[in-house]
Amino acid sequence: MFVRYSSYILLVNWIYQYYDFFIWYLGDQQIQIEYAYYKGMFAFISAMAFIIYIHIFTFPKNISESPEIPSFPPLIMLLSLNIGFFIGIYNLYITQLYRLPEFLDHLRSPEIGLVFILISFMLIYFSTKSFRTYQEDPNPTTKSNVLVTTGIYKYIRNPMYLALTLFQFGIGAALSFIHISLMSLVTIILLHYFVVKKEERYLKKEFGNLYELYVDSSRRWF
Repeated sequence: MFVRYSSYILLVNWIYQYYDFFIWYLGDQQIQIEYAYYKGMFAFISAMAFIIYIHIFTFPKNISESPEIPSFPPLIMLLSLNIGFFIGIYNLYITQLYRLPEFLDHLRSPEIGLVFILISFMLIYFSTKSFRTYQEDPNPTTKSNVLVTTGIYKYIRNPMYLALTLFQFGIGAALSFIHISLMSLVTIILLHYFVVKKEERYLKKEFGNLYELYVDSSRRWF
């Protein structure tokens, strides 16, 4: 009970700090550059506190009967998103070592961001629907009793992880913070090597030839 409510408090604080920063970032109010950096750092630290807390207190200690991934995939995405946010504010307000190419400014669009976010929600919806059909738990830290191969999984083997990546890209575009969008490339790499690869080895061990046939008939990402 304590962990649940304290998690809610950390989550609300993180959302508020991000909201406070981006209300200013996307608005017209002029403030000192040091204050803008402090706003960003408060948001970054609040997010890191939530991510680390959730991992330490809710990630299972014994996952030997599962793919043995390092953390929850959404936390991996949020960590990547938050690091992208930190890199952006640190370069923008402290070091100013580089400028992003101007063509990336086309991605600064709430409309583009909303499209990617909606696509990610649709992928999550259809993915969870397929799992419910088999009465399986989509949490990758639990044991897989059935190989889900129908619905959206007939075409894509990792729609939920693709959804996380598209969501991050969309958030960065919607908030006009391109570093967050660019870090979605890091997210998909982290998910590929530290989650997907481990899941593939686990599922091959659990389901053998059935999984190999499934791999031959579907795509990993697209």
